[in-house]
Amino acid sequence: MAKEILLGNGQKIPQIGLGTSRIPRDILEDTICLAIKKGYRHFDTAFAYYNEVEIGNALKTKFADGSVKREDVFITSKLDNQYQAEEDVCPACTESLRRLQLDYIDLFLIHWPLSRQNPGYFSTKPVATDYLERDLKTTWRAMEELVFAGKAKSIGLSNFNSQQIEYICDGARIKPVINQVELNVRFPQYQLQRFCEERNIFLTAYAPMGAPGHPQSLPRYTEDKVALLKDPVILKLATKYGKNPGQILLKSLVDRNIIAIPMSTNPDRLTSNLQVYDFELSVEDIRLISSLEDETRHFWQQKNEDHPDYPFGIHF
Repeated sequence: MAKEILLGNGQKIPQIGLGTSRIPRDILEDTICLAIKKGYRHFDTAFAYYNEVEIGNALKTKFADGSVKREDVFITSKLDNQYQAEEDVCPACTESLRRLQLDYIDLFLIHWPLSRQNPGYFSTKPVATDYLERDLKTTWRAMEELVFAGKAKSIGLSNFNSQQIEYICDGARIKPVINQVELNVRFPQYQLQRFCEERNIFLTAYAPMGAPGHPQSLPRYTEDKVALLKDPVILKLATKYGKNPGQILLKSLVDRNIIAIPMSTNPDRLTSNLQVYDFELSVEDIRLISSLEDETRHFWQQKNEDHPDYPFGIHF
């Protein structure tokens, strides 16, 4: 199993979890059940992934057969940007709980530092609505109420930059414990990590291996840039340590006290992604990995061109 990280509020989170945003829904239940069998105890989802129902079904199955207890599983979900109005936050969390068939969520995040108009119902597939301006301090106030009501054990942020984090923390009754961002060896977010560590906030890395195969990321590669899993430096180190490239990439992050949520449906990869605590990278090899930093992003532009006042997860 993954090492546990002690969050600022005393809760523990498994350092390596399973990201579920791109797992096909028709195999998601089986994948979750298999992951639990292999030792996974941390699962990351979101309302915007429209897969909470399948995850809930899998969890119900594994709770019922005694494979795992509720208190041993850490579930992260996220508030969609269409439900950020203060009065919508609790109903949105309640809806996620209904879909997940849970009484509480271990970690509930504001998914984006931007808001959209509420479509008037809880959708089961993407619905486009207009952007609008909103003071996210009011959203955070409602997030805090989730903790007081027992609906969420911990609360945090996702895709927030340092200025946005500082704004939320200023005057907050409950501080965020996590900021989930795109992070890997090419986009290591060192500055943001230092900023968050000073505030006892941990980073969770999505795309920790560079989002291999994600269609949105492909146009960002140039002809002279290979996928991280095929980078010659990573391949050389994988051979040296007798590990696969994914394990080298994850090891470089867990050694920085980063939480990581790689996505996989491959049984062997599910196993190997947890096997990163039985070897140590040398100082020279850590420096070699650090040399791969080039600020390549696989997902969001620095700003949303349709609404430039709302940055999409700027790294600092």
